Amino acid sequence: MDKMIEFVDTMMKSQKEFMENWVNSQRQFMQSWTDAAKIMQGSLLTMGEPQEGTSKEMVNLYRSALTTMMDSSKVLTDEAGKMQDTWKKSVEKQLDMSRDMAKNFSEFFQKAA
Repeated sequence: MDKMIEFVDTMMKSQKEFMENWVNSQRQFMQSWTDAAKIMQGSLLTMGEPQEGTSKEMVNLYRSALTTMMDSSKVLTDEAGKMQDTWKKSVEKQLDMSRDMAKNFSEFFQKAA
């Protein structure tokens, strides 16, 4: 029985480590993507500005669209991170419950034998 519980514990530990690494890598990717987009936006916004007329209006609309897009991306990134954390916690709870079930079945069958 101890070997089975040890095996289950080892498997659960590796699953939890995988989940932690996966969530962290996703969070880092989204943060890097957002940072890169902000840099691109900044470089586009600092290009020579038209002084008047339709061109100036178009540049202002473009800036507004980029700002809105970046703000939306930040919200999306934050919410995706929260969902991943919730999912990770749910999987960890499920793994713990599976471990407890394996232990209980093992004890039950050991008593029956």
